[in-house]
Amino acid sequence: MKTGNGQGQLNNTSIFILLLLRFCALLFSALLILKTQAWNYQYGDIILPAFAIYYVLAACAYWPVMKINSTRLLLCVSDLFIAYTIILLTGGMNSPFIVSLIIPIFTLHYIYGWKGLAGGIAGLLPGIIIGILYYNSFLFSRSGNRNVDSIILAISLILFYIVPFLFFTQYSRMDSKLQSLKEKYNEMDSMNSKLLVLYEMTGRFNYEDGIAYVMEKLLALCREIFPAQRVCVFLIRSGEVEVYGKPTVQEKEEIYRLIMEQKKNASIKEESEYIVREDSLVIPLIRGARTDGVLSFNGWKQREITGREAILLSMMANMVCTYLENLEYVDSLKNKLLPDSVFVMNQLDSGKPVKGILDKRIVNGSLE
Repeated sequence: MKTGNGQGQLNNTSIFILLLLRFCALLFSALLILKTQAWNYQYGDIILPAFAIYYVLAACAYWPVMKINSTRLLLCVSDLFIAYTIILLTGGMNSPFIVSLIIPIFTLHYIYGWKGLAGGIAGLLPGIIIGILYYNSFLFSRSGNRNVDSIILAISLILFYIVPFLFFTQYSRMDSKLQSLKEKYNEMDSMNSKLLVLYEMTGRFNYEDGIAYVMEKLLALCREIFPAQRVCVFLIRSGEVEVYGKPTVQEKEEIYRLIMEQKKNASIKEESEYIVREDSLVIPLIRGARTDGVLSFNGWKQREITGREAILLSMMANMVCTYLENLEYVDSLKNKLLPDSVFVMNQLDSGKPVKGILDKRIVNGSLE
C-alpha cells in the first residue's frame, strides 16, 4: 500500500480496516441518535431510513469500489454530500450524524496523505457556507435542547480520527517493510533456484554428445532463466562463425559486425561485459584476450541490468567459454594420443552419427 502520493493502492487488509472503522463510526452515530432522539426531527422518518439504506448499499459495494482509484474518490464525494445533507437537516454541528463527516476525510487522508486531507477539508467549505446561510449560526441549531456535547465531539475526533490514523500509519510502515522483505526474499529465492539450475547443468556437460547438442541445452536453459523471446549463440571456431538457435538475417548481420568490433576491442573488459540495445541484449564470450563469440537475447525489454541478472549472465557466458576451452583441450589430447595412421570418425557418409577410431590405411586400401 502507498500513501501520500495521490495514487494510493490498498490491500485487502487495509480495505477491511477502513470498512470496520466506517461501521464503528456509524454505530457511534446510532448511540448519539438514541441520546438526542434524532427521530423527532422534521422528516426524521424519511432521513433515518434513507441514511441507513445508503450506508448499507455502500458497505455491500465497498470492496470492489475501493479497489479502483476513481471509484473510491467518487465514494468519498458521495459520503461528504450525504453527510452534509443529513447534518444540515438535523441540527448542524450539533447533529448526532456529525461523526459521518470523519469517514470520507479520514479515508482521503489515509490513502492520499496530506494532499487527501487538504482535499477533504476543502470539501467541507461548501457545507460550512450552506450551514451558515441555513442556520445564521452554524454552531447551534434552532432547537437548543438537541445540542451534542462538545466533549462528545472531541471524543469522536479522538476515537475515529486521531487514534485510527496513528494506528494505520504504523500499520502502513510495518506492511511496507514486510512487503519489501517479501520481495527481497522472492528475488533471492528465484536467484538461488536459477543458480542451482546452472550448477546442475555445469555438471552434466558430456563432450561425447557433441557441441550442437550441448548448445541446444544451454539455449533451452537461457530461455527458461532469462526474460527473452529468442536466444542464439554465435561461436568463433577455426576462424568460422557457428550459429546455434534461429536468428533472423538482420540479427546475423548485426552480430557479425559486433563480433568484428569485439575482436578489435577484446582487451577492454569494461566495455565487453554486456551490450544492451533496442529490444536485444548481447553478451560477448571472451576468454582472456580472445573472443569466442557472443550470446544474443532477442526480445529483451529491460533497459538496465540488475546486479543479480549480471551475475547470472556472467555465469552463463563463463560456462560457454569453459566448455569451449575444455573441448579444445580434449581434442588436443586425442590428437596427441592417437597415432598419425588413425582418425576419429563422428559420422558416416549418409550423415548417421557414429563414434569410433578408424585406421587411415583401411580407408585408403593400403593395408595388406
